[in-house]
Amino acid sequence: MTPVIGITTYDVEARWGAWEAHAALLPFVYVEAVRRSGGRAVLLPPGGDDDEASATVAGLDGLIVAGGPDIDPIRYGAARHPLTQPPVPVRDAWDLAVTSHALRLGVPLLAICRGMQALNVCRGGTLHQHVPDLVGHARHDGPTAGYGRHQVRVSPDSMLAGILPSGEYFGVPTHHHQAVDLLGDGLKAVAWEEDGTIEAVEAGPSELDGLSGFVLGVQWHPERGDDPRLFTALVGAAAARGAAKRGTRVAAKKGRATKSRAERAAARSTVLAPMI
Repeated sequence: MTPVIGITTYDVEARWGAWEAHAALLPFVYVEAVRRSGGRAVLLPPGGDDDEASATVAGLDGLIVAGGPDIDPIRYGAARHPLTQPPVPVRDAWDLAVTSHALRLGVPLLAICRGMQALNVCRGGTLHQHVPDLVGHARHDGPTAGYGRHQVRVSPDSMLAGILPSGEYFGVPTHHHQAVDLLGDGLKAVAWEEDGTIEAVEAGPSELDGLSGFVLGVQWHPERGDDPRLFTALVGAAAARGAAKRGTRVAAKKGRATKSRAERAAARSTVLAPMI
């Protein structure tokens, strides 16, 4: 069966044709990346409560938490930097909720740019609110309405190294001015820009509860590049989890059928016993 991959969306005022309205919006390149990798994309508009987030994620085989605006620093206990964007509380709440439930349920997760930051905040981590203050340059930003390119290096000792080249720097599409600062519990840094900025995280050691399965965040924008391997890896992990779930359901159904037959046989024995 084709794995179902949910993708979070923007919560914005948008204009198309003669129309202008509040919209749940997503660049179509995310959908195309999922489809090319063998998945079926479904969009997850923000605004639902925690119960809706839980039920939504439970119905997915995989989840992509997409890029977007800055997370409100109140979410990680920090004062607002002058260049931090205005808060989008509905989207913050939704992205953090679906991320949390994906981790709880073991749903394969690919968190992109803001999504990686949401993953880190979800696990109690913090963010650098304006990377140029930290590194003294703006090559992470890219143009105002486009994407730049910088170099990243992947740790050989990582799950990510099984997907992308490790040990040497390679170019990726980029557009961000915030980044991971203090790592969240259960996460480890597995890729860095040349200036030392964390560019990818995955499941790692935990002081609270271990994270299992496919948990990966990247600070760059793979949907804007020509390398499909991150999406292919997510869809592959989602397919494997879906097959395992179906196998468990089949086994449980067979178990119930066997038990039912045994119960019917026992009932017949009880009825016939006095006649023997």
